[in-house]
Amino acid sequence: MRIRLAMLREGANITQTQISQCVGISQGYYSDIECGVRCPSPQVAKRIAAALGIPDNDIFGVFYAEEQIKRSGGYAK
Repeated sequence: MRIRLAMLREGANITQTQISQCVGISQGYYSDIECGVRCPSPQVAKRIAAALGIPDNDIFGVFYAEEQIKRSGGYAK
């Protein structure tokens, strides 16, 4: 689901373990975020953005736009 997040992380040459340690969450929790199983709190999202060196607004688009689409019944066709 969060292909962009994985691409950003891999582009920064950071493993899931490294970013999760930097953010202060478990690797399993980070993996769930990246796979789209869980959505992080705004505070965790900001820490992920900082670890990846991207603006907060960019990271919120990655997480919360998808969540809004899911809640509204799916993607527009």
